[in-house]
Amino acid sequence: MRRLLPFILALTVIATGCSRKPAESLAVPTPEPESSPQKQTGTSWYWFSDTGIHWAASPSEIPGKAFTPWTEAVRVADAAIVEGIPSLLINRLGVLSPGTSGTGLHTDPDRFASHTAAGFYRTEAGTAVRLYRNSIFAGDTKSGIALAGYDPVSGSFTDLYFAADLGVPAQAQCVSLDRVGSMWYAAFKNDKAGKVEFSYLEFPAFPARNRETGAYDLSDFRNLDTTGYQESVAPFAWSSAPEQLRSLLSAIPDDTPISVRVHTRSARSPQTYVREGPGEPLACRAWVSDEATSALFADGTFYFRADNSTETVKSIRLPALTRGYVYGEYVIVGKKLVTAWEEQRFYETGRAGLLEIPLPDALY
Repeated sequence: MRRLLPFILALTVIATGCSRKPAESLAVPTPEPESSPQKQTGTSWYWFSDTGIHWAASPSEIPGKAFTPWTEAVRVADAAIVEGIPSLLINRLGVLSPGTSGTGLHTDPDRFASHTAAGFYRTEAGTAVRLYRNSIFAGDTKSGIALAGYDPVSGSFTDLYFAADLGVPAQAQCVSLDRVGSMWYAAFKNDKAGKVEFSYLEFPAFPARNRETGAYDLSDFRNLDTTGYQESVAPFAWSSAPEQLRSLLSAIPDDTPISVRVHTRSARSPQTYVREGPGEPLACRAWVSDEATSALFADGTFYFRADNSTETVKSIRLPALTRGYVYGEYVIVGKKLVTAWEEQRFYETGRAGLLEIPLPDALY
């Protein structure tokens, strides 16, 4: 089974070149000796710096990191299957496709270093990444990019849509984007002269540019008020979640509140389903397909059904994390799980990175 380590070494070099910092300033990972526990178990830990991804012999060797707002932190923001390739979106770095052909960290300093990377989307123009500048850029008069196109073959990024293309002020930032049913819903924040205003849009498709005039056709766009927007993007009730997912998590007591962010191979964007109950809902990410269904909770509890059969659901626990740390987005590559982990404090993130761990044969 292919390991992450060989190309993590290369990724560090790539990230260093993009950031224009000397290579000697980085903690370059060292390959594990044949006798090390990491080599024997196939489990590997990685951590993010401001310039790249680094291997650690154990979690205790990962250096401390100052807490920063999650919008500024180097952390995994989203996951997707991009043209058959499991991919992770890493804020401030780029797109990582672990353990597959064409493996690599695809980045673009002009876009990622100065923007918050917030999510993957399947648009009419292909796969896109949502980018925006947050409040620390208040007063910035640069045009607000909303979506950058991503080509997984070349690993390149291109500008798709700016705020002005979608009929909102040029400096507005796309702080939210969802596909619900047959419609897109976008929220833009505009900070001008210390006054913050929001614009909410509903539209069936991203507009095409008129070749003669260069203008975009926004005739199908509709402005929403705050209430209309919030109602449109509210999480779905648990009763409407995919049956494969509800069956997978049926062992969890019915009065346990959960909030599950669900990925599928065909949806334009993830969907969130919530089951109400006393207390804060347990955060969970899930993947649903005709072939398999899986779910990972923040504490490392992982549920898996390889063939969506009616057999008993199987589960494992990932390595326990210290208090204040959580697991997040993940992808399955072959029979390995590659998942994000991060240190959280309110709206801030400290250390963050990846865990690569083989899935036991008993799950299949």
